[in-house]
Amino acid sequence: MLEKLLNIFKLKEQQDFRGLYTDASISFAEEFPEIPEPESKHSPIFLATQWTLGDLHCEDMPSLAVDLLEEGIDTPSIRRLAGEMNVACIADIEPLVRRMFHELDVIYPLSETEVLIVYSRQVAREVIHGKRNAWAAASHLAKGIWPRNQESPDIRDLSELLDALDWNAVNHNMLPKLTEELIEVFARLGARTDREKRCASLGCLQGQGWIADDFNAPLPDDLQALFDGRDEPSVG
Repeated sequence: MLEKLLNIFKLKEQQDFRGLYTDASISFAEEFPEIPEPESKHSPIFLATQWTLGDLHCEDMPSLAVDLLEEGIDTPSIRRLAGEMNVACIADIEPLVRRMFHELDVIYPLSETEVLIVYSRQVAREVIHGKRNAWAAASHLAKGIWPRNQESPDIRDLSELLDALDWNAVNHNMLPKLTEELIEVFARLGARTDREKRCASLGCLQGQGWIADDFNAPLPDDLQALFDGRDEPSVG
């Protein structure tokens, strides 16, 4: 991969920051064949992620529902949402959007951790498959999406690579090597599985369970007798 990057940067008249964040994206799918394609833009889990992040606005949802119907994704809530004419705020359609995601078998609302992981995985896969500029994606995730109070080794690595990108690094021909390291981080992010996603979001059901007030109360004697191996309850 490094040789590929060296050849790409040699084609540039000057190795500087011009165009680094706006250059056409490069596919690394051949180097990382194990990284799946990104989710489709109408994937239910990715739509739930975008809605939670605020990337989808309330006024966008009726037209989005129409697009889903045209793709053959059809539920009662999607039909109702497609017919909404007066959407002024999130509260107008949040209950309907919630039902839509439940009908699409998406656990909603999503925890903050799950949203960050799903979104980062999607961006990483877009980078690997040449659908997003790598340096722009790194800046977007590390500076615009992940909050400072959330620990993630991969996002920390993205931040460190962004910090290392200065004139000194460029003048010493370090840009290809830094880019190689950046792509490897995106490969790790893109390799996340749904199982890893669920494990990372443990605690998302906090507050949704309950414990009976008499949980620690003594059992009835006849039931306690079964646990004790006694044939008959004790006589008071």
